[in-house]
Amino acid sequence: MPDALNLVLVLAGILLLLRLRIPLSLTLVASAIGLGLLYRLPAGGWGAVLRGALGSFENLKLVIALEGVLLFSAVMKETGALRAAITALRGLLRDLRLLLAALPALVGLLPVVGGAMLSAPLVDEASEDLALPPERRIFLNYWFRHVWEYSLPTFPAVFLTASITRVPISELVAAGLPLTLVAVTAGALVGFRGIPPAGGNPPLAIDVLQRGLLVVLRSLFPFVLVVGVTAVFGIHLAWSILVGTALAALAGRLPRRRWPGLLRAHLSFDLALLIWGILLFKEALQASGAMPRIAEDLSARGVSPLVLSFLLPATIAFLTGYTTAFVGLSFPVLAPFFPDGTLRAWHVMFALAGGICAHMLSPMHACLAMTLQYYRASPLAAYRLLLLPALAVLLAAAAQLVLAELFLG
Repeated sequence: MPDALNLVLVLAGILLLLRLRIPLSLTLVASAIGLGLLYRLPAGGWGAVLRGALGSFENLKLVIALEGVLLFSAVMKETGALRAAITALRGLLRDLRLLLAALPALVGLLPVVGGAMLSAPLVDEASEDLALPPERRIFLNYWFRHVWEYSLPTFPAVFLTASITRVPISELVAAGLPLTLVAVTAGALVGFRGIPPAGGNPPLAIDVLQRGLLVVLRSLFPFVLVVGVTAVFGIHLAWSILVGTALAALAGRLPRRRWPGLLRAHLSFDLALLIWGILLFKEALQASGAMPRIAEDLSARGVSPLVLSFLLPATIAFLTGYTTAFVGLSFPVLAPFFPDGTLRAWHVMFALAGGICAHMLSPMHACLAMTLQYYRASPLAAYRLLLLPALAVLLAAAAQLVLAELFLG
């Protein structure tokens, strides 16, 4: 199997470069070059690879979209919209358990690296009167911060996966929503254990309830708009995120003088280079023609593509701790293995869920490492709480794939 051997060599090189702390963007570019050399791509083949990766308007929109998410997150924080929503929510939720889940979940709407540190002080303050061990506070903050990663189209993992695998974003979101619900349920079963429900609080007056809900909805309206027009109406995230950012800035009366600083601080050349690296790797892999041959050979040998679609994303996710890493490195390899038609989204979501669950357990995950340090807790104690909910989500992804095969296959 020379194709499989070449692919193993490339993946081993990727892991070695990541181990040496070479930036992921440069690792991907080097991997694309390595693939081309292994398969002796001619000059015309290299030209097609470069045109496909760098000359496509669809790929340019992908870069605009993900850069826009960074800027949108910065504007939402700068205008105080997220803080206003959290403050109002604290007044509305009389049950402390719901508040402890809602605070990190609200902060989790903004997909920023290490974002669990934004909500860690809020969870700490909200649970001050409870005798919760540090590992429970870690679980509540860390787990609920990430429940959206399966289903929100503003998260890079979802949007990048849809772009690489050519699954419509609305179909991928629909396949991910049940997993978000499972993540919330599993998180509640583990995280709320031993915390008494609220009791004895007088009901909120209607006008107080209405005012609080209005503040939450008004503060988060730009975000709701972005998600709605992207997932429901199929508007490309590149355009919806720009509209949402402008709306958030206008609603928050962001001064004009703040824009240069925000643009310098939050538009990332490294992110753009990372996206181009992912696309270059994908095009080089397609130009090699290796994957169709490997797929045929694996089918002939009786190896299930499902095994590969779980192991590859999960391994890379656990080793790197970054969703963009496992998506960018594994899905170009896996794309030919996914069936076409209505079942494709469910197969892709199973692979994505495997990667995210491993990402949640990775010691390289910035949010986990930072919250362990913040709460000064035992990593082993935190892992005991995280393992079962992660397994529940993975089993749910497998179950919904089986059901999709039965009813849609």
